[in-house]
Amino acid sequence: MNNDTDIISESDIEKLTGYKIPSKQCESLREAGIFFITRRDGRPRTTWAHFNNPLSHRQKSTGSNEPQPDFGALD
Repeated sequence: MNNDTDIISESDIEKLTGYKIPSKQCESLREAGIFFITRRDGRPRTTWAHFNNPLSHRQKSTGSNEPQPDFGALD
């Protein structure tokens, strides 16, 4: 098992995306909603935490569970 903070190796990114070309790897990660940075050489870099918990699958906070002020009490 990989540590969540470990950066995914070039060979693992190649296996995970199915592409050897860095621009295609970036496109594949972007389509999957996985956060990554693009290095100066064009290769994507991300951690196992971002791969295992992509941004597109995270719960968005709607704020509906937070208490709301009762402005009617001011009258």
